[in-house]
Amino acid sequence: MSTSRVALNPQPLPPRTRTRPAPAVRWLLRPVVTLIVISTLVTVAYAGISILVASKLAYGKPSPITRTPATLGLQYRDITFASRVDGLVLTGWFIPGVLPDGHLTADRVIITTHGFGENRDDPQGPTLNLGAQLAKHGFAVLAFDLQGEGQSPPAAMSMGLHEAYGILGAVDFLQSGPLPYPDLGRPRMIAGWGVSLGAASLVFAAAQEPAIKALVMDAMFAEAEPLLEREIPLQSGLPSFFTPGILRAAQVLYGIDYYSARPVDVVARLAPRPLFFIHGGADERTPYSMMFELVAAADKAPNAHVQYWLVPGARHAQAFSTATAAYVSRVVTFYTNALGPDQSGR
Repeated sequence: MSTSRVALNPQPLPPRTRTRPAPAVRWLLRPVVTLIVISTLVTVAYAGISILVASKLAYGKPSPITRTPATLGLQYRDITFASRVDGLVLTGWFIPGVLPDGHLTADRVIITTHGFGENRDDPQGPTLNLGAQLAKHGFAVLAFDLQGEGQSPPAAMSMGLHEAYGILGAVDFLQSGPLPYPDLGRPRMIAGWGVSLGAASLVFAAAQEPAIKALVMDAMFAEAEPLLEREIPLQSGLPSFFTPGILRAAQVLYGIDYYSARPVDVVARLAPRPLFFIHGGADERTPYSMMFELVAAADKAPNAHVQYWLVPGARHAQAFSTATAAYVSRVVTFYTNALGPDQSGR
C-alpha cells in the first residue's frame, strides 16, 4: 500500500497595516501628553525644592561660643550629659550661685535654654547675661547648647518638641549625674528659664518632668505654624504655596511634625507650678498677642499660678536688654517666691 502526500499551499498573509489615530484624536493627545510631562516636572521640582528648604530649616549653622562665665567674673565647670530620649551628648556649663557672704551654693538651680540659632553664650540675647545675674543673686545655673546648636551635636530643629529632651537630660544630670562641685551636693530645687525656642522647649519638658518646679518663659510662641508660614517664605524667597510641602518634607525626612509644636495646648498641664510669661511689646517675630493666648490657656487650670509682664518697646527676645534692672528684679523675686530661700546653710 502506498500513501501519497498532498502539498499544502497556504495562502499568504495579508500585509500589516498601521492604524493611525484620526487627526482629531492626534490633536487631543498632544496637549494631554504635554500636560502630563509638565505636571511631572513641576511635581518633581516642587518636591526637590521642598526637600532642600526643609533641610535648611531643620539644620541651621551653629553659632560659635565667644564667652564663658569667667568673662563675667564667675566660677563654672564645663559639663556634658546625655539627652534623656535620644541620647545625644550635649555640652554646657554649671555655674554655682554666689551667696552674700561669698560662699558658693547649688541649692537652687535654674536650667537656662537659649533661642534658635543661638547657644549658651547667646551674645545677642539674654541667656548668659541673665544667668550671670541669677548666679550673683544666689541661684546656681545650668546653661547648655540645645541639640544642633553651639558645641552640641547636629540634630534637626523641631520647634521645641525634641529640644525638650535636652532639658530632661539636664534634670537627670542634676539628680544623678557626676557633681560638678562635689562639696556643694545636689540641688534641692530645680526651675527653668527659656527664651523663644528655648521657652517652648522648657514647656514641653516640664509637661513630662515634675521636678521642674517653676518656669519663666520669654518671647515664647503659642503655636509654631503661623510663625513658620510667615518666616519660610521670607527667609527662602519662595511663594507661600511651597510652605506645606516644606513642612511635609521635614516630617517625612526628620520625623518632625511642626504642626504639633503648640505650647498653648500644654501650659495648663503645668499647674500648680508657678509660671511667669514675659514678652516684648514690639516683638516683630512672635506677636505679643500670643503671650495673652498662653496666659489664658494656663489660667484655665483651677489651681493655676500665672503672672505675666509685657515690656513696652522690647523687640523679640530683647526684654532683658530693654529693661535690665526691672527684668532681673522681677525674675529673682519670682524664683525666690517659687523656690524659697537658699537652704544650703553656708
